[in-house]
Amino acid sequence: MRHIRKVAVLGSGVMGSGIACHLANAGLEVLMLDILPRKKSEEELKDTAVRNSVASSSLKTAIKSKPAPLYKSEYAKRITTGNLEDDLEKIKDYDWVIEVIIENLDIKRSLFEKVDQLRREGTLISSNTSGIPIHQMSEGFSEDFQKHFC
Repeated sequence: MRHIRKVAVLGSGVMGSGIACHLANAGLEVLMLDILPRKKSEEELKDTAVRNSVASSSLKTAIKSKPAPLYKSEYAKRITTGNLEDDLEKIKDYDWVIEVIIENLDIKRSLFEKVDQLRREGTLISSNTSGIPIHQMSEGFSEDFQKHFC
């Protein structure tokens, strides 16, 4: 039997932040990552809060939305935000990785290439894509990645 306790959500837009909130509602520990903010100077990007601001801002926006995606506001403490540059290696400690980024096959495959290298064997991988065929996203990756991809 598989136990899911920790989930990494890669992408923090409306869908990603909503998924992260619903996973937190279910009692899971969530890591939500997104890209570095654009239009920031090198000096500004030395600050971790700035580097994580895309995901952090998305979480704040989700929490304020109506209807609220969290059953209780304290569930937000179950969600940790970060960025794909500094924090992607943390997925090795997670049971499930959910990709929720832009609908672009090349960008998704580039991210999955990193995920395949960093994840531990048996980690579930899924995509929230609305129309890209699964085989196109997973072909060419490790056998274990393909076996656990949906």
